[in-house]
Amino acid sequence: MPTALAPLPRLLAYAQSLGLERHLRRAKRGVPSLVLALVWLVLAWRGTGRPSRVAALDEPLLAALLGLERLPSAKTLREALRRFPAAAVRAAAEDAYRAELGRRSGAVWVAVDAHQLPYWGRGKPDRFQKGWSGSHSRRLRGYRLYLAVDCDSGQVVTFLLGRGRGRDHRFAALLARRCRAVLGERLAGVVADCGFTSRASVAGLLASGVPFIVGFARSRPVRERLAALTPDELAALGAEGAVALGPCAWDGRLSLFALRARTPSDRRGPWVYATCLGGVAAPALAATYRRRWRAEQAIEELKNGHDLDHLVATDLHPNRVAVGFRLLARNLAVGLQVADAGARPSRIREPAAFRALHVDGLGTFTARARTLAVATLRATTRPVRLRLPWTRRVVRLAA
Repeated sequence: MPTALAPLPRLLAYAQSLGLERHLRRAKRGVPSLVLALVWLVLAWRGTGRPSRVAALDEPLLAALLGLERLPSAKTLREALRRFPAAAVRAAAEDAYRAELGRRSGAVWVAVDAHQLPYWGRGKPDRFQKGWSGSHSRRLRGYRLYLAVDCDSGQVVTFLLGRGRGRDHRFAALLARRCRAVLGERLAGVVADCGFTSRASVAGLLASGVPFIVGFARSRPVRERLAALTPDELAALGAEGAVALGPCAWDGRLSLFALRARTPSDRRGPWVYATCLGGVAAPALAATYRRRWRAEQAIEELKNGHDLDHLVATDLHPNRVAVGFRLLARNLAVGLQVADAGARPSRIREPAAFRALHVDGLGTFTARARTLAVATLRATTRPVRLRLPWTRRVVRLAA
């Protein structure tokens, strides 16, 4: 039979080889929870988080891979979200991130950022609180998503979805401690913008022992220090892009440095940052902090490639699980690329390019009992046998 999902079995086999079933299996009558989890993952890999789009996945191959006569309905998918504990889905995403960490070398810097998931509906607006949305430059009703993103691979280390009125600085130390639990000694530190900075959050970061670089408000003393920069310091700021400003008044263990504006016409610069890394030159600190863009890039890729901004319900728990599946799908997509390369690949494909290579693709398949023979239009060097233990299927990819 013809199919448009010929490359998908290999991605499903990789996802099922990581041992994530200990987080996602739930005893329930009807469609098994592991199968429902796979449908949510396929939806995310196809670029949507909307259960109503499941009809677009009505492929005979997908049903055969899942061991079903037909795919679950949108209602079944939506109701199934309540079966999964949010903590279990988060643990699955963290395990998917750790799975290929051993293939990469060096310490890991983590960028922490927040994103407001907007609620555009008119019903039950009292369930949603307004929070700041940088992409819209205004406050929007919805839920607030906190992400800790690997600055190198763009994978999500951990995440938290909370009420829309959450204050970023209250979660800085919490996310840093969780990153330490996930990464252990591989964690080099965290970087975050000034939204995560307050006296309490800085004290919490210092207590956690995690190195950090955070944005710092340009208070009156800081503005006076910037105005008093010597000609040599101004020259260093222009040539090297950063200059040290001395100790921070909040805590003697902290030091400040200034980073020049990106463009000469930006009158808001230079920007100021606080760090606990003593003895490191300001240009090196600036280069490390600039890696924070990876979190913003990951959010944009999740919005455009995994339909991040779509909420599936008005309750918090189903949205926590649905967002978790989208983040898990991203980690698996990047992890497969790392596994194929045996190391950090020179180029990590973003969702659309990844989908074109690993999800979408024409071919044919033949089903015999629990074995499926799939032939793709892309030539393979040798026959490959894949095991799908969650659905007790075996796939043979023809040469």
